[in-house]
Amino acid sequence: MNTIENNNEQHQPLTSDELRSRVHRFYARYGKEIEQIAELLQIRLKQLALTYTLNNKLPPEAVRVSARVKSIDSFLKKLENDNWPTFYYPTEVVRDLIGARVVCWFVDDVYGMLDCIKASSHFNISDRPVKDFIKEPQPAGYRAMHVFANAPYDSVVRGEDGVSVVSKEFLCEIQIRSKLQDAWGDITHEFFYKAKAHGVAEPALELFLSEVAARLSQEDKTLMNFRDVYQRLTDEKTKSGVREGFQSEGNV
Repeated sequence: MNTIENNNEQHQPLTSDELRSRVHRFYARYGKEIEQIAELLQIRLKQLALTYTLNNKLPPEAVRVSARVKSIDSFLKKLENDNWPTFYYPTEVVRDLIGARVVCWFVDDVYGMLDCIKASSHFNISDRPVKDFIKEPQPAGYRAMHVFANAPYDSVVRGEDGVSVVSKEFLCEIQIRSKLQDAWGDITHEFFYKAKAHGVAEPALELFLSEVAARLSQEDKTLMNFRDVYQRLTDEKTKSGVREGFQSEGNV
């Protein structure tokens, strides 16, 4: 199975204290290895981002990549929100233990980066369906692309014959979104989604956020048109041989 640990047996119900202890043991044993997998995930995604920007005549900063490991506090909060489901290994109940975010200047590059990830030998796309919240936004307006991928890595394993390196895979969630979608998500996460997790719901405010997201979606399209015009003008300038600078060629 494509996680550090796996168990398909039926589990006996455990108390919340027992589950907390299990999570803490997991992080104590595998915390460093998980952090290294997250770093490797970020490096590989950055390589893809650099290749993509070069191929599409974009500056390197047009696609930004970050990766993180879910903290123990966030993990335990999720278990509490889910009424403490019993598990043997934490990866059974939290699929985004390792997550990455790819932020693109332009919304069409979100799909371009998704194609790069699918074509890369660095990732094995999970059989879980890709969630396209851009074409089908969530009710409050959340837009992004979510894809699960198994990231290969070398695991240090201790056995009777000593320590060895074994090839394994870890399931990671990769979120890809435009810069405007990312800004909307960061702002609303703090005062909307956290409130919703505590049972606070206000349909009127949710509708308002949806309308804001829709306006930003229109601006995403405007920015793509803006980019296309500038790229066309640049191509025309290059073809005509006109070179602009601080001095004329005769004064160099």
